[in-house]
Amino acid sequence: MRTSIAFRLFAVTFVVIMLFVGLLLALLAAGFSSFYEQRQKSDLKAELRQMGREYAMLPQRGGIPGMPPYITQFESDYFAKVAVTTVKNGAIATVLMGGSAPRKQVAFRDGTDGNRLNVPGQSEMILVPNPPLQSEIDGIMFAARQWVNNEAELREVMEEGKTLAYRSTPEVLSSQDASVHQLIAVTRVSGSDARNGVVLFAVASLQPVTHAASVFKVLSVYVLGGALVLVLLLSFGYARIVTKPLIRLNALAGRLANPANAERVRWQRNDEIGELARTLDLLADNWHGTLSELQSANEKLRLDIEREKRLERMRRNFIAGVSHELKTPLSLIGGYAEGLKDNIGSGAKREKYAEVILEETRRMAAIVADMLDLSHLESGQYSLKLESFRLPELLSDAADRAAVLGADKSLVVEANLSPGSEERAMAVADRFRVDQVLTNLVTNAVRHAPEGGRIEVTAAADGDDWHIAVYNEGEPIPEEELRRIWGQFYRVDKARSRESGGTGIGLAIVRQLLELHGSRYGVRNERKGVSFGFTLRREQR
Repeated sequence: MRTSIAFRLFAVTFVVIMLFVGLLLALLAAGFSSFYEQRQKSDLKAELRQMGREYAMLPQRGGIPGMPPYITQFESDYFAKVAVTTVKNGAIATVLMGGSAPRKQVAFRDGTDGNRLNVPGQSEMILVPNPPLQSEIDGIMFAARQWVNNEAELREVMEEGKTLAYRSTPEVLSSQDASVHQLIAVTRVSGSDARNGVVLFAVASLQPVTHAASVFKVLSVYVLGGALVLVLLLSFGYARIVTKPLIRLNALAGRLANPANAERVRWQRNDEIGELARTLDLLADNWHGTLSELQSANEKLRLDIEREKRLERMRRNFIAGVSHELKTPLSLIGGYAEGLKDNIGSGAKREKYAEVILEETRRMAAIVADMLDLSHLESGQYSLKLESFRLPELLSDAADRAAVLGADKSLVVEANLSPGSEERAMAVADRFRVDQVLTNLVTNAVRHAPEGGRIEVTAAADGDDWHIAVYNEGEPIPEEELRRIWGQFYRVDKARSRESGGTGIGLAIVRQLLELHGSRYGVRNERKGVSFGFTLRREQR
């Protein structure tokens, strides 16, 4: 399971996304306050600088500058308090603030107690519209003192005209304010030198963002838990989507190992998996084509091997048969030739020796001729010369030949054609080879027919074929021998007596010729005799 692509893809996707989400939440939780503070400083500086320019162009109303609406909007947007502060001789002279409560408030010239301001000139007080709360006044006063007491910051604002924004921790005014931090921004409105002029002060508390940061940290824990579940489901689904087609392709690839399986993917996807599926289909087609060619070649090779084995067996049997058949005539020829050489006998006896030698020589020549003919037929290189011919003529010639061969046995030979078939008795075959088949069969019949026996050569229509049979009276062939008589040098007479005649190859030649014609052939015992039969193709009209 752990080594599968699906598991690894799921694990990698889950870990990467969770690391990304966790790192993002950690960075946001850690840097939110700092980022917010820097952004507030930048915005406060820009807005306060613009307000200072606009405030400097306002006309004086009764010698007291008023608080325009855009300052109130600024205080609302940034949760800040803005004050117009007059600086004389490097000290705070007057402070003008707006407020939300419709009550009167005075600002006094700076006194010894640090909390009251005396009125400049002949005035007793300065009217502050919508006076602020006391805590707001204290915050502005503390920020103003900090700024005035810092010579460098005082010079940057009053002399260089810069707008400053910085963080300041107020004095501990009460127990509930001990942890309050605030942003201070100051810009010059007007001024004659580095120690005299009018400035805008803005004080914004950082307490809301500090609380928001703490809430965000708690929220991050819940977000991380939710992300854990969501990413778990998404990773599992993503892994399934990617690996499901791969699993199907793998299953199909396993089934393609079966040559009989013609199943293909045939996907129409236009992505990499679709390309893989099409490549697998092409590979399967090539595999099956190559496999078919290989199977054909293997089958051909198997047949060739079997043919070679069969030919090898035939060669061995042939050599054994030839050796057996030629051994006797060669011995006779040798014995009688030595007798002639040694001048044994005289007159008729020597003529008899010579006649035996000639007879055995003719017998050997017949055996060699039959062997050559059989070898030529078994080689598979012989081509038949098919033609149409009249079957009655072939049967009549075979019967005449049997009559001549069996004249000394007083045999009765008949040639019969089935009634009504004479007019259309045409066969298609190699006439010369069929005549050879009939000659071998009638010769075999004459050899095994008894004295005064009967031989019949018949033909009968059998559908699209002719069924031709050669029957002879005589002893039946043992049932166990019926399948073996078609072999080379095989005789029912185990002693292969020379009196029976023949070379033992005739029926083997008959078998080869009939198989070349595609004929059906066989032998069966009948009442008082044996019948050999075969088929020939009829001529279609």
